[in-house]
Parts: sequence; structure tokens; C-alpha cells
Amino acid sequence: MRSFLHLAAVAAATAFVVPARRHALTRRATHDDGEAITQLIDAKEAELSDVDAVTTTKTTTTMPNYVEQANYFDGDRPAPAWELAQTNFLKQGATILGQIGESLGLQKRDPGAVPGSLGLVLSNEAVTEAERKREASGGRVDAHPVSRKLYDVGCLFLDTLFDERPIQRFWFLEVIARIPYFSYVSMLHLYESFGWWRGPELRKVHNAEEWNELHHLLIMEALGGNSLWSDRFLGYHVAIGYYWILNVVFFFSPRIAYQFMELLEAHAVDTYGTFVVQNRERLAELPAPDVATSYYSSGDLYLFDDFQVSTPPETRRPDCETLLDVFTNIAIDEGEHVKTMQACQDYARIGARVVSPHMDGAHAAESREKWVRWAAEVNEAAKH
Repeated sequence: MRSFLHLAAVAAATAFVVPARRHALTRRATHDDGEAITQLIDAKEAELSDVDAVTTTKTTTTMPNYVEQANYFDGDRPAPAWELAQTNFLKQGATILGQIGESLGLQKRDPGAVPGSLGLVLSNEAVTEAERKREASGGRVDAHPVSRKLYDVGCLFLDTLFDERPIQRFWFLEVIARIPYFSYVSMLHLYESFGWWRGPELRKVHNAEEWNELHHLLIMEALGGNSLWSDRFLGYHVAIGYYWILNVVFFFSPRIAYQFMELLEAHAVDTYGTFVVQNRERLAELPAPDVATSYYSSGDLYLFDDFQVSTPPETRRPDCETLLDVFTNIAIDEGEHVKTMQACQDYARIGARVVSPHMDGAHAAESREKWVRWAAEVNEAAKH
């Protein structure tokens, strides 16, 4: 989910779209790239689902100091923008002074505060190796060279900025991860408002995807991932810029916008999967935050089902007792986002409609038939 560096692509947007479209139409349309990634993700899901089988400890004797509601967040009503900005500025200003005091040694950090007290690690090298193995096994996303270069640079930047700070890194990435779905829905509203095209079912799926990423974000906030003002400042400002750039990219090519998100979500599977493997025992000792339990185990799970277009509704009901369960679930969620982005690219390319999994199977069969016809035509053209 290193999507923030895609901001630089706006300058090359018009030059970017035409070569990418030509590249997609001239390659053989066997869809091996998407199928390979899907197979690898399915294997990762099976691996992560078996994690608990080798874990003996499921609870902790000491309840961590999870953050249920940060004091610098939100208000009690949707007030005018100037009022909200003023209130937020004052609250954020207090946290700036606290961060400066800690950095200068004038104020002591609470040793029991999260995320520092959780004792969790993430190796950048291990994540890179997991990604290399996935791509070597046929799971490389067929991204445009410009997207790939921006992505690689972003990886290096994040590895440096959040080295040995995995929860803060996850929080930053989840802030960014919601932005594409905001952008997709905004552009679909624009298309409909102009009378160009209407896709309410696609908007519905994107809303469910954003709802999923929101809960990933809330989980990271409960774990203290946004405790530093500097991380919040960077995350929010990158997100705003990224939103407008994605609108431009989507305007010229929805398929490219979806393709880049597939690249990021595939990396998220590698990142969260590696994190689970490296922290398995410790995660099994820590309880799940209330927000995670609420999202995965109780309440209305309609939207939880709705973003997983390849999974029948009410068939995935994961455990959520420990942080091991939580991060396993998040890794599997990211794999489902990859599959949905692949389906959205097919929708943009050949009209293979993406609909809520709560609908009947008629649309799925129709979409598959369209894809088969399109693939046959392109493969036949490639022979000449």
C-alpha cells in the first residue's frame, strides 16, 4: 500500500494512458498474471488460517493499554469547517508540544503506552523477500513501468521512515489505503451526475471496501499507530494530495487506477503475512481490541461480506480473540481486495460486471462469458 508516491504520476497522466492501453491489448489475454496472484493469495490465506493450529497461548495475563478513543480526534457533531479546523488545531498543537518535549528529553514517555509496549517487529528485508518469492512464482502484477518505478521508490521511502515501527507504518498505509475507494466513488458520482454512465453496484462494492479499510485503520489507532503528530501530519497531507491525483488518473483510465491498487494490495498481503509469521507467539498473547471484535465477530456483517466479490456471503466468519487473529484476518482481507481489483480491471476492460456478492449468480456468469469471448479475440489477434 505504498500508493502515496503515485502522486507524481499526474504530470505524466496523458502520456501514461495510451502506452498502457496498447500494452494491455497486445499481450496475450490468458489472464495468467491475475490467476497466479489469486492462487498465491489463496495459498497465503490457507497458511494464515492454520496459524492458530500451532499456537498454544491465546490470551494475555496483562491487558495492554489500547487506545479506544484518542483525545485529538473528532467532535460531537458535524460543525462548520472553520470551527472544526480551529478545534483540531488547538488539540493537535498540544500533541506537538508533547512530542517535542519527549524528543528533547524534557518529558518521559509512558513505558506502558502502545505501540511501544507491544513488543512487535517487522523486517523490511523479510517483506522484500516475500514479495520476491511471490513474483518469482508467477504472482507479479502486470503494472505499467511508471507505476512500478513509483511503487519501488515508495517502498524504499517507507522502509526508511518507519523502520522498526510496524504499527505506525500500518496506520500510515491504512490512511492511504482508503483514498482510492473515496476517489473511485467520487468519480463514479461524477460520471452519473453528467449522465455519462451509471454503476450503482460498483459504487456499493467500493463503499464496502472503504468500510473494511476504515476498520483496519481504527484497529491501528487502537494500537497507538497514530500517537505521533508528525506521522499524522504526513499521513493526512499525503492522503489529500493522493485523492486528487487518483481522480485525474481515473478520469483518463479507470483500469490503470484499479491496476495500481492491485499492485499495492498484493504488497499488503506480503507485508501483513510476514508480520504474522515474525510475531506469531507474541500476537497470540495479546487480546483483540474491541473495534476488531466488533467488526469481525458481531453486529451487521453485510458490508464485510460485500467487499469480497469472489466469496459467497456469510461463508467467511473468522475468529477474533487475539491480535494473531486480527492480523491474520487483515492479511486475508488484503488478498480479497486484490481479487476485487482484478475484477474491476476486467469490468473496465471488457465490461465483466462487478456486483455485490449478495446478488444472484446470473451477473457473474454473464461477466465470465464476456471475458472468455474477449480473451479468445485477443489471443487470435496475437497469432497474426
